Amino acid sequence: MIVNTEQDNSIEGTYLKVISGGKTEKILANLPENFYINERNFKNWVIGWGSNVPLFDAGVENLRRIDTIFPDNTIKLGRLVRGSGYPDNDQRLVFWNTCPTGFVKDSALPVLDTKLFHGFHGKSAEFGGLVYVYAINRWVMFINECDNDTIITYVAMSENLINWRPDESGKPLFMPSDFKNIPWANGKPAQTPVVSDIEYFNNAWYLFLNGYDNFGKRHIGLAVSDSSILGPYKIKEQALISPGKKGSWNDQSCFYAKVCRYHDKFIMFYDGRNSKGEENIGMAYSHDLEVWTQHGANPVISEHQGWRSSPGVSEPAYVEVRGDSIFLLVAGAKKFKMGAWHHYITRRMYLDKSGNVNDAQLGVYLSTDGGKSFMPHPNNPVFTNNYADDNENGHLGASFSFIKSDSADYILYLAKKENAGYNIFLRALKK
Repeated sequence: MIVNTEQDNSIEGTYLKVISGGKTEKILANLPENFYINERNFKNWVIGWGSNVPLFDAGVENLRRIDTIFPDNTIKLGRLVRGSGYPDNDQRLVFWNTCPTGFVKDSALPVLDTKLFHGFHGKSAEFGGLVYVYAINRWVMFINECDNDTIITYVAMSENLINWRPDESGKPLFMPSDFKNIPWANGKPAQTPVVSDIEYFNNAWYLFLNGYDNFGKRHIGLAVSDSSILGPYKIKEQALISPGKKGSWNDQSCFYAKVCRYHDKFIMFYDGRNSKGEENIGMAYSHDLEVWTQHGANPVISEHQGWRSSPGVSEPAYVEVRGDSIFLLVAGAKKFKMGAWHHYITRRMYLDKSGNVNDAQLGVYLSTDGGKSFMPHPNNPVFTNNYADDNENGHLGASFSFIKSDSADYILYLAKKENAGYNIFLRALKK
């Protein structure tokens, strides 16, 4: 998205606005010189504006396609895709890229039909741990129910990443009762822990999960299968990563572990939350996937500004290593300007914060020193949901997988429909 004349959402500066022509299809905007959206490349972009009422001024409440951008910065607005009407004079504009990576949806519908999974509650699902298993010539994905009081874990399979079905047994992988004697995961007896990643090492499958204990604290744990990816899994009684001591950066929760091999060891990135609800990214090391040593300078990512100004969103979504470089995809959101004093003084509530207010998006952080320090990508967030798509017009979840093949590259991701649940979608970039 672009919300200001600096063309960089990490800077909250002079906003793009309607100068004249408000409430008509042809408006003049204060686009900066050399604005990189122009008459040649606007096809993937839509223009959004708010509704000038509290809680509804994120720049996505009303959306129109762009018909033409003229050299004098006049914009002819096209088809309405959300909301109603046209932006008024002096109203802030937000440009949203509907195809920010060049990847295109194979289908507008989710790849997963939750009705196929026996006992699945509701329609909201998230995934963790996607891998191709040569022994069965199938893609395997671990599915958790979400946004429900009851959570069960399932396994889905696919031959082509497009059509997914339950595994051969059709039964859940884990039931909540499987964790009744596991101290780090039996605090919510109607819920299995959430699967966040999987690794194959020393002829065994290592499944990373996060669950709640009886004190409401969240831990990262492990289940191991030395048989097949479908189990049976032995759940380790001891948590891998647990909340720190009172007052520490992660004294309340540790969750959403993402694991990757880095040279002669494994590295894990995870979300840590303190008792104030503030989230940051921590890192740990291991040589055997069972004993983990936390990085001495945790948290390794604690930046909360611009598109990540909300301190309550920091889930790692994906990690990849290329040589000495570590690429980490992290969720973030812009915070509300909250507080009674602010409301009393401004009488505006949240109206002075355009962009993805409280909507989670994904940005890239790069480390070239083994994870000791990370630099954000200048164009973050680099992966966003498509607000012009009714099936994903809410925000993104932290489930993400990137798959390369000879014919195409694929992205599986989690997106939320406004006022509805999460679903899993596929985008592809043909070669």
